[in-house]
Amino acid sequence: MAPFDELFKHLADYSPEQLAALALNTARVEVGDLLNTEQPTVKVHHSDLTFRISLPDRGEDAILHIEAQTDDSREKPMPLRMLAYASFLAHQYEINVYSTVFYLRPPAGQRDPGRYEYGDEETGGLRFKYNVIRVYELEGEAYLDPGSVGLLPFTPLMQPPSGMTSEAWVETCIETTKAAPVDKQTRGTLLYALSVFGGLVHPPELFQDPVLEEIMQESPVYERIIQRGIERGARQAMIENILAVLKARFTDADVNTLSPRLEAIEDLNRLKQLNLNASLANSFPAFQESLDG
Repeated sequence: MAPFDELFKHLADYSPEQLAALALNTARVEVGDLLNTEQPTVKVHHSDLTFRISLPDRGEDAILHIEAQTDDSREKPMPLRMLAYASFLAHQYEINVYSTVFYLRPPAGQRDPGRYEYGDEETGGLRFKYNVIRVYELEGEAYLDPGSVGLLPFTPLMQPPSGMTSEAWVETCIETTKAAPVDKQTRGTLLYALSVFGGLVHPPELFQDPVLEEIMQESPVYERIIQRGIERGARQAMIENILAVLKARFTDADVNTLSPRLEAIEDLNRLKQLNLNASLANSFPAFQESLDG
């Protein structure tokens, strides 16, 4: 799975004010600390960004919560999810909470009403509103600014200028990001994020360039995510091999019941040992004992 969540959170470190201004549709916002909201009482995905903010025009201190979505919510309807987040934050910090959803690729978010409400003046009820921003509907040229480093990786998702092809737009986004006034590591991270997010709506070959790849390799985030992907691939291959060996040796056993337990094992060395056990065990119950051990 592409590392959208981690990249989205990482980009907020570069220019949280720009991200907050886009989320709230205001140029007057000051961003403070990033809050850790991972609590057992509410399921918060890693893509969540939650900041303390100040709105000078209102003289108000508040919290901004941003949720990034590549697709429509599959677990719970987005209005209910956003209500849960906002309610938790308001209860935890006892200040106003402003919420925004960024939808990254079409057609996600087309049916999101940006609100959750029921009841009336007589019976009571609830009215909750949040902002819905479909990034793929934004006019990209307005955000193609080398100084707006936190937003540059999202520009390939946006609409190109009238008459410009998708290929030319992607190239323009890449060249603008290359020119950003940042250090080599940050430039590498921005271009890596641009290629990942851009790949949501454009053919991957538009981002497959040796020069671009060399720049991306300067990024510590790129190296970490690539290494994690390699390890994840090795784990999956090892699990598949264990199951295949067991199925070949113990044809009457219900081998597939072990899949969830094997998937839960993060230690690659442990999986390697179980792979050896699968080849040497005298019986399926004997292998299960080694799995329990």
